[in-house]
Amino acid sequence: MPSIRSSSEVIGGIYEEEFSEVVVSGDLGDQQAALFGQACYQIGDAKNTYGTGCFMLMNTGNHPVISQHGLLITVGYRLGAEKLTYCLEGSIAITGALVQWLRDNLDLINSSSGIEELAKTVSDNGGVYFVPAFSGLFALYWRSDARGLIIGLTP
Repeated sequence: MPSIRSSSEVIGGIYEEEFSEVVVSGDLGDQQAALFGQACYQIGDAKNTYGTGCFMLMNTGNHPVISQHGLLITVGYRLGAEKLTYCLEGSIAITGALVQWLRDNLDLINSSSGIEELAKTVSDNGGVYFVPAFSGLFALYWRSDARGLIIGLTP
C-alpha cells in the first residue's frame, strides 16, 4: 500500500518536457472529498452521498474506531503536518442504479424522477421486500456472493 500523505501537499508531477509544469496535489478520494467539502471536521460529523450507490462517512478524529456494527475504518483526510483524520464508512452498492434498473428493465417508471410518485401510490410495503444485491451486500454484511431477491409476495 502507498504511504498516507497529506491531502493538500504537492505529491509529484509529470516530468515529460511538454508537461513539466504539471504537478499532482490535492489528493482526496470521492467520498473523502465529499466529507471534507461538507465541512465534517468534528468528531461525529457525518455525510451521506447518493449516486449509483450510497456512502456514509463519519469523522472519528485522529484515531481509528473499530465498529461494532460492520462499518469499515477508512482514511478521511490529512491537512499539512496535522494528524490523519479517520472515518467509519458504510456503503450500499445499488441505490441510484436500482432506480435506473426499475426504469430500464421493468418499465415501472418512465423517468428516474417517477420513483417518488410510484412510492406515494401505496401506504406501506405490504410485507414485500426487494433486496437489490446485484453486486453483493455491502455494509453491514459484506457478502460478495449475495444476490438480489424479492420476498413477501402473496396473491
